[in-house]
Amino acid sequence: MRNKSSKHWIVMLTLCGVAISAVGLPVMTNGVFIQPIADSLGVYRGTVSVHNTMTLLLKAVMSLYAPRLIRRYTFKKAMIIGTLLAGLSNYFLGWTNQIWLFNVLGTIRGIGTGMLAWVPLTIVINEWFSEKHGLVTSIVLSFSSITGAIFSPIFTSLIQSLGWAQSYRIMGLLIILFALPIILVPFTVNPRESGYLPYGLVEKGEKDSGQARTVIRREEGVEVSTLLFSLLFIFTLLQTMLIGVPQHFPGFSGTVGWQESVGATMLSIAMISSIGFKLGLGYISDIIGPVKSTVSILSFVGLASILLMLTRRVPILYIAAFFYGSIYAIPSVSVTLLTKEFFGRYHFTRLYPILAFSTSLGGAISLSLVGFIYDFTGSYVPAFAGSLVINIINICVLLYLNKATPKRR
Repeated sequence: MRNKSSKHWIVMLTLCGVAISAVGLPVMTNGVFIQPIADSLGVYRGTVSVHNTMTLLLKAVMSLYAPRLIRRYTFKKAMIIGTLLAGLSNYFLGWTNQIWLFNVLGTIRGIGTGMLAWVPLTIVINEWFSEKHGLVTSIVLSFSSITGAIFSPIFTSLIQSLGWAQSYRIMGLLIILFALPIILVPFTVNPRESGYLPYGLVEKGEKDSGQARTVIRREEGVEVSTLLFSLLFIFTLLQTMLIGVPQHFPGFSGTVGWQESVGATMLSIAMISSIGFKLGLGYISDIIGPVKSTVSILSFVGLASILLMLTRRVPILYIAAFFYGSIYAIPSVSVTLLTKEFFGRYHFTRLYPILAFSTSLGGAISLSLVGFIYDFTGSYVPAFAGSLVINIINICVLLYLNKATPKRR
């Protein structure tokens, strides 16, 4: 069986398509729809944001059940069902003007996207890639941000020319289109069942295998501290509560006297910078460790929060958006690395789905929370101030975890 082939990279590309369908389109570009829908229907922006909140909330819940569904119904069937639920619900959002129906369809969309990402993607990556695992993980997860960077201005233009309803229908069709490769390309979750070894894996002798089993048994014998894992859960929840902030940049720009296009550009800059931060974080973590690299990201987001509170100059706002884009590297890359760093590879499979639930839950809270903060205060400054406070708290939490948790390698 071959351990390096074009098939491995084809599988990776299909996963990139899923990242676009499950997160890039329905989550990363949704910020440009909030204000147009609110203005069209005559409701609060926070009210419109609720259907996005339902999407992320149900995506969070489904991340806990995704491994079980894959085992019971097979990976391909889960992908088909998830694609249809996500794509069709988004399509029908363009045919309604009732808020309650927005929320129902947002809930269905969340179930579909939860069946597609992130847990199923990491399962396939773990099975198919031994060598270059970190690089592949970064590439696949970065496609959610790449989508936001490319499609945010595209959907802004489409909304202006076709309206938000038609633009939502186009998005629904694109969700299905980008997910088609993972449905149509034949492969199994276990590469050996498809006639391949994990990429770069060299099957070792009995002595090496025995050593590997010893390491696994050692990790298995170490109990996970409930307190320390709870702190990592809270860290993840609080930090991902901030990922919805850039989605409100289009609305924010209007409140400070600039056109919505300035905010859309800020959102695109944040998406573009998140690509670089996601790709670079894994590489930097290999040099200085995941704790120091994550603290660096938290510092960047804190700096961006200060700039957003204090300045209204467009060039500085663009710089702030660039630094704030680093926030997207936390739930996708940092949490994965920190889980392995603090609790070991043996416990990763059991603990990561819970943290994946936390990432989606935090994002779900953020989208509506930021919208309602604006609705009731008339300003986004309180949201930026809260962002700064959360980053300071989380730096302290992370440093404590680093000191209190025994390292397992």
